[in-house]
Amino acid sequence: MEEMMQPGWEHLVDSVRSGNTSFEKVFGQDFFSYLHENPERSAGFNQAMSRATESTAAVLPEAFDFARFATIADVGGGDGTLLAAVLREYPSANGILHDTEDGLAQAPETLRRHGLVDRCTLAPGDFFASVPEGADVYLIKSILHDWSDQQCVEILAHCRQVLPADGRVLIIEPVLPEVVDPRSVGLYLGDLNMLVNWGGRERTRQEFDEVCRQAGLEILSVVPLGGPGFCLIEAKAIALGVA
Repeated sequence: MEEMMQPGWEHLVDSVRSGNTSFEKVFGQDFFSYLHENPERSAGFNQAMSRATESTAAVLPEAFDFARFATIADVGGGDGTLLAAVLREYPSANGILHDTEDGLAQAPETLRRHGLVDRCTLAPGDFFASVPEGADVYLIKSILHDWSDQQCVEILAHCRQVLPADGRVLIIEPVLPEVVDPRSVGLYLGDLNMLVNWGGRERTRQEFDEVCRQAGLEILSVVPLGGPGFCLIEAKAIALGVA
């Protein structure tokens, strides 16, 4: 991971001044295109994301009541670490795991290891084009901070298009304080890392409100989830005709 992430930081000043990612300047292509052309690096990245998700996977099933949902989709869910934790805790639910082919590469083994092959469907695809239909709740963890506001609106709008009236979108991301807090220095370093390597950003509650609103969603609650500033953001569809 450091071999991919560190070179961009050498051009931090350029990124801050221009708003452009340094990763593309160093490697000549965006982060995910680079992973696609380097399978070993892609596998290492997937493994790192799986490990980073373990702490959230340990607390999410108790932090939100999934009991009334029959089908749970994880958008950009990688190897399925998070979705597997929810499905194990809620045995009556089925799952849909959505990511690129590269992102899903290790998912069959995760599902097999947890005995979930028969309860979880793999749905390869591009969340900028669409997300799978048929779920009652859509999980999106550590995805939106990779992208610009407009790209986040696109992803969330695709969730909104297939969301049932009583469904939910659950966003799991760090949430920045509205006023800079020196005790949250790690969150701001993460914000810079998103800029340097992905072109994304961390967001405040108000900024999440805005991208959700533009996508036709309304935030109901924001609950601290543990880990480096992670929160569980629960959103529902705004009724048609309601501004």
